[in-house]
Amino acid sequence: MIFNKCYEDITLKLENIKWEKDFKVGAFTRYGTGGNCDLAIFPNDEEQLIRAISIVKGVCPYEIIGGGNNLLVSDNGYSGAVIITKNLQKTKLLGSLYVCESGVKLIDAIEELSLNSLSGLEFAVGIPATVGGAVSMNAGCFGKTVGDLVKYVVTENETVSLKDCGFGYRTSRFLQNKEAVVKVCFSLIPSETEIIEDKLKNYKRSRKNPKGRNCGSVFKNEGYFAGKVIDDCGLKGYKIGGAFISPEHANFIIAGGGATSKNIYDLINVVKDKVFEKRQIKLVEELVYLGEF
Repeated sequence: MIFNKCYEDITLKLENIKWEKDFKVGAFTRYGTGGNCDLAIFPNDEEQLIRAISIVKGVCPYEIIGGGNNLLVSDNGYSGAVIITKNLQKTKLLGSLYVCESGVKLIDAIEELSLNSLSGLEFAVGIPATVGGAVSMNAGCFGKTVGDLVKYVVTENETVSLKDCGFGYRTSRFLQNKEAVVKVCFSLIPSETEIIEDKLKNYKRSRKNPKGRNCGSVFKNEGYFAGKVIDDCGLKGYKIGGAFISPEHANFIIAGGGATSKNIYDLINVVKDKVFEKRQIKLVEELVYLGEF
């Protein structure tokens, strides 16, 4: 990666915001594959996040990521800046409203809500995501979505009410317009902690994610179950290099020893081609690509 003058100018303006050049963004993701980015910025609060965005916008390519949960980084890395929200961890309870910053892990939010006898998000207990990422892609399972519980979302520009969030199946206006989710207000339902814990146990039993390095579900379920369709095409266990389709659940691709991002990318495209050839279904990825493939 070339740390050119535009990045030097950016870092001078960042002042007290932590940053790192030639950051190993691939290693930061759940897959753990892929190269470096030119610059990584680590804001510690809302003000720093909004300021970081204003500094890089229009100066260099940039992406905002949380925990790198559904991200596949090119082996050649990413020629641009990555703003990582993992340090934005503040939460606040206002009766049955729960306001949290975008870097909070979904599992941590669910645990905090359970301790405070607030119900609604239990279904998401097995989804590997930060709140910001989950809201942006309107993550969901068991017929429920995160967007169902949103009251409003604060972006770098404005506060967006539920009716203007544009939530759809695995999408939102934030994903479509590349708007940064700064913090989210959820509206929950008061309940007994014991009942919430029982729900969590049942959801955990129903959703057993395969072991190994993976990003969760690779493909969307759009009128079909992608895992079943892939399995019906005889692709469970199919392997390219160190990457293979999980023998437990065909909508999961595992990064085994020596796996590269190209192995995973090539495997995704083989699955898409085979499924279209045999079933005339065009699978669409849930995961996001960073860099050139």
